[in-house]
Amino acid sequence: MWTIEIPEGNVHVDLAKGEAVLEIHSLCSVFDAFTVANSLNGLHPLGLVSAALQSLRIRWKGIGKRRSFTNGATFRGDFVENSAAIELTVATPPTNPPFTPAAQNGFRFIADPKTTVTDFAQIGRENNGALF
Repeated sequence: MWTIEIPEGNVHVDLAKGEAVLEIHSLCSVFDAFTVANSLNGLHPLGLVSAALQSLRIRWKGIGKRRSFTNGATFRGDFVENSAAIELTVATPPTNPPFTPAAQNGFRFIADPKTTVTDFAQIGRENNGALF
């Protein structure tokens, strides 16, 4: 699991319209050492790049249901159930032995937002803990 700071300008939310957009480019590289021995190798302290998330765009839209919740003491929020479409581009670099048994070409995966199926999507604004 990883978390990163997302620049404020990369997120736009309009709860009144039930819309939001998250857009990020060159988000991160995923490191993989393949073996415990490689993970301890000082020449590869982070392992090898196994994938790079080149772009991510999630767009929420529509208003299915509006919901508000509060427990009175530590949490409150206003939420909109809607639909979401995801555009994603991920690439893996080519690899060579000894890191893989045989040389492998890298590949690129591009998700088509037109084929996205939404089972559940929700945007909202909440306050909790010290921010309550």
